[in-house]
Amino acid sequence: MEQEDKIKILSNLVSFNTVNGNELPAAKYIQTVLAKYEIESKLIDLGNNQANLVVEFGSGNHPILAVSGHFDTVSVDKSAWKTNPFELTIKDGIMFGSGVTDMKGGVAALIISLIELKEQQIQLPGTIRLLLTAGEEVGMLGSHQLQKDGYMDDVDSLLIAEPTGYRIVYANKGEVDFEVTSIGKEAHSSRPNFGINAIQNLMDVLEETRAVIEKKAAENQSASLGKTTYTVDIFQGGIQVNAIPGIAKAEINTRIVPSYNNQQIIADFKQVVADFNRVHDGEIKVAIKMNISPVNADPKSKLINNIIKVATPFLNKTDYSESEVKQGQLMLEKQGFNPFSKDKIAVLTAAGGTDASELLVNKLNGASYAVFGPGNPLKMHQNNESTSLSMWLNFIEIYKKLFVCYFD
Repeated sequence: MEQEDKIKILSNLVSFNTVNGNELPAAKYIQTVLAKYEIESKLIDLGNNQANLVVEFGSGNHPILAVSGHFDTVSVDKSAWKTNPFELTIKDGIMFGSGVTDMKGGVAALIISLIELKEQQIQLPGTIRLLLTAGEEVGMLGSHQLQKDGYMDDVDSLLIAEPTGYRIVYANKGEVDFEVTSIGKEAHSSRPNFGINAIQNLMDVLEETRAVIEKKAAENQSASLGKTTYTVDIFQGGIQVNAIPGIAKAEINTRIVPSYNNQQIIADFKQVVADFNRVHDGEIKVAIKMNISPVNADPKSKLINNIIKVATPFLNKTDYSESEVKQGQLMLEKQGFNPFSKDKIAVLTAAGGTDASELLVNKLNGASYAVFGPGNPLKMHQNNESTSLSMWLNFIEIYKKLFVCYFD
């Protein structure tokens, strides 16, 4: 396949607006591309204009290497972009567009690698199972359904093409998201004793939950993943400055390590709220919006060793800019763990979750699992998302070599 044809596939994929959903058209497009090269695929319609896509490539025999990516992307603020986020733009060797890093770039690289193996008539003794999912960014609907339907039951290893650059992630934090609603009573601000201030109650209960959770997080840290974190990311309330607010809402994101797990943090959060409600007027309600477990796989698996073997020559030909080196050092300083290297494929952990939390739900510890994909993870979830064209093209070659090497 010519380079311009590869770029065209990614360009078309970027053009689909899959912000927090609407993945069905993108899945149908990829199905059409694969069919052009006589690669069969199964589209699984999830309703609500969402879909998964599954491909079986190879002999159909074991071992089975599942490779995965997601179609959906995060919200974009078009006014903050220098280019059209839904139009792939290439400038000075850098590609810009929604999803070029997270993670339509990885999805396209996986697809193209299979197409080129098909073109080259490479016979694999085992099976590549491509699992392309919907809804990873919000709720992990697609991966949950694939796991429920048994697509992971006979899988030997899992590779997810989330952006890591020339680094490998073998463990991810879990996530619990809380939606907290404070119900008070409206009143004129000149007579606050006639009302119940929902915002004040919400601020107070969030401070109490934060104190409890951060204390236990500090006491129950993980050697590989650090500690559980707590952030208030959405806060809404009030209608005008001279009115006591009768309702307020907040959403809290927590990132979970095994030593202070999902069940424990949910129990602690709900206990603080129950205690608060007993001694305060008004009412605090809690809903769980996301609940996925941490993954702690085998850092010395055959899959990871194969990636190191195949990808190291590509790393050794890469010239990191001064800013990229500083970014890597900053990540190490901020997290307190995870090495950065310009000449060695580092094997490390990550705070962000992946579809592995659902796909590996029956084997969260010790699995053969790796996150390895094109792009700089520091470019995720931000305006003017970008990735290196040369790195993306390199990853297509890496995946092709890896898929052959894995079955040796």
